[in-house]
Amino acid sequence: MTVLAFTSVRGAPGVTTTTLVAALTWPRPVLLVEADVAGSSSIKAGHLRGEADHERGLINLALAHRNGALSLSTLGGQTIALTDDGTRLALPGLATKAQAASLTDDFWATLASLLRGVTQHGIDVLVDGGRFGMRHGPDPLLRTADLLAVVCRTSLDDLVAVRANADQLPDGGGDAALDRRGLLLVGAGRPHRAGEAAEATTLPVWGGVDWDPTAAERINGRERLRTSLSRLMSSRLIRSGRGAVAELLAAHDRRRRILDVALETTVLSGKGVR
Repeated sequence: MTVLAFTSVRGAPGVTTTTLVAALTWPRPVLLVEADVAGSSSIKAGHLRGEADHERGLINLALAHRNGALSLSTLGGQTIALTDDGTRLALPGLATKAQAASLTDDFWATLASLLRGVTQHGIDVLVDGGRFGMRHGPDPLLRTADLLAVVCRTSLDDLVAVRANADQLPDGGGDAALDRRGLLLVGAGRPHRAGEAAEATTLPVWGGVDWDPTAAERINGRERLRTSLSRLMSSRLIRSGRGAVAELLAAHDRRRRILDVALETTVLSGKGVR
């Protein structure tokens, strides 16, 4: 099982929408963690149209952590269902930006450990990290994720912004050469294509989602999702999302094979023996 984090370095290229698309097309049970510190949960207010339990969410985990009571059980009690089948869950984010002050680095680090525990129960984790570098932001979640997908549109200024900030993105302990960080493009070819984006940013392109503003509005609450799900699932956004998810899982598998070979080499050379 995997922990995959999504972030951006500039503006609002569609991190939350892209993470939602990934969760809705993920082939295994999945937990979406809304860790964007900008406030006003897009999951509850947008995607679920304000119909979910308003009392559940990230801020309650921060309070539990302050009281020394943060656990997997506490985490599970704060999730809500994204879909009726119960295989897609979400941990809603903050209600207001002011609540971000309660999210300390120690809290994020503890949550990162708990999310790793979630994966041991057969559930993948997708983290909506919002814009990278925000005060009180979820940097420990981004550092410890198996993959860090940088969501980016393909205009020149967006690509230049990624290039300028690439060295600041968490590399998970210096293993950037193992492609832990990559691009997820929104609207490839509008105007620049994947190869041009990779060359401009120095990051590999793992995949992308189509430019489909109508479906994006629908997924963010324009219609009651559970009654329009079949129509949404046939949209260009969702169809391209399935392809993007397949590419993300392939990137994870490639990286895992490299890490497994490196570990085996270390053990066989005796460096891992005490």
